[in-house]
Parts: sequence; C-alpha cells; structure tokens
Amino acid sequence: MFRAMRQLLKRVSRFLLIGTLFVSLGGHFALLQTFAWGTMLMSYSKNASFGEAARKTFDGEHPCPMCKLVKQSKEREKEKVLVKAEAKLDVVLPVPVRLKTPWGAPASADVPDYAGRPVSLPGVVLLQPPRLA
Repeated sequence: MFRAMRQLLKRVSRFLLIGTLFVSLGGHFALLQTFAWGTMLMSYSKNASFGEAARKTFDGEHPCPMCKLVKQSKEREKEKVLVKAEAKLDVVLPVPVRLKTPWGAPASADVPDYAGRPVSLPGVVLLQPPRLA
C-alpha cells in the first residue's frame, strides 16, 4: 500500500514539475496558438482549397480572436517588470581548502567563517589570470 502511494506521489510530482516547466517556458502560448491555427485551417478550408486556407491561416493578415488573444498575452508577459532580488552571498567553508595555482605562486583569499570573522585561506586559486600569460 505504501509502495503504491509512493509511486503515485512520484508520478504526480513529475507531472507537476513538467507542467510548471512547460508554463514557465511559454508552452501554453504555443499550445493555444497551435489550436488556433488548426481551427482557422479547418474553417478556411470549408470555403477554399487547402493551399488557400493554409496561406490565409499563416499570412498574419487574417488573425482569429484566439490569435489576437495569444498575441496580447505574449505582449503583456514581456511588459511585466522582473523583480530582481539582491542576494548577499557569503562563502563559508567548514575546512580550509588548499589548492595549488597553475603557475605555482602561492595565493590566498579572505572568506568569512561561521562566526562571520574573515579567515585567510592560503592556496586558493585566484580568479584573475597571471600577468605573464
């Protein structure tokens, strides 16, 4: 019983993750646009040839109400102001990390310990390349 419940929760969580990723990447707009194009293609092909219906569907001059709605929604999504959160990143190392630099010169860096005091760590690789390279 617990195994079946665990498998069900695993499946549901996968579907939720996939659905969240789909919506966050704008997949819902693509799905709605595809549905709108299919509907337009069917309605235009009732009165004209398939080639003429395809031309009317994809030329952009004959949008249906759903196409207009998808376009407005995409524009509103682009206009949304992205809120940037400033995060302070403190590097806290439980043990000193000793690395040799590629050019053999000793290096050190100051990082905070758990109490917030700066600790000098010898042997830390510098982020800048050597000047003689």
